[in-house]
Amino acid sequence: MAYFGNQMLKLRVNRNLRQKDIAKILDVKENTYAKWERNTNDLSLEKLNEIANYYQVNLDYLVGLSQKIHTSSYQSIDYNKLKQRLKLLRKKKRLSQEKLSKKIGFAQTTYSSFETGTRIPTAFKLFHIAQFYHVSYDYLVGRKEDPEIEEEKSPSYSLL
Repeated sequence: MAYFGNQMLKLRVNRNLRQKDIAKILDVKENTYAKWERNTNDLSLEKLNEIANYYQVNLDYLVGLSQKIHTSSYQSIDYNKLKQRLKLLRKKKRLSQEKLSKKIGFAQTTYSSFETGTRIPTAFKLFHIAQFYHVSYDYLVGRKEDPEIEEEKSPSYSLL
């Protein structure tokens, strides 16, 4: 969880922006944005996506699942894919909503509402789900089709 704010801070500072500047761009109060950077407040999935779009980075990088940055143009969240993929991943693991909810620490009704689309997970809740399933955050929200989390390859050295 602590990675979100660190990445947001790094991206903001690299562009010589103040918290006040990015808060205005995102149409939130400065103290709200500051709490996101300090990891003291959760943020909506929509705001997380706005941040990724503004900096033109993938969500996997922004939330700390990957250190590989993919620059991209504006992308939206596909809420239909999100609910379908949550259900598909749970069924692949052969888990009931009740068993899954116990494993990830959410109320069963909460997870059920994510699968039906009557409720949208917050950024941190979806992060926990992505970690549990070991899948890409971008995949869950329909920003890419491959569920794999891409990592930068370490250089390989041969011993000659």
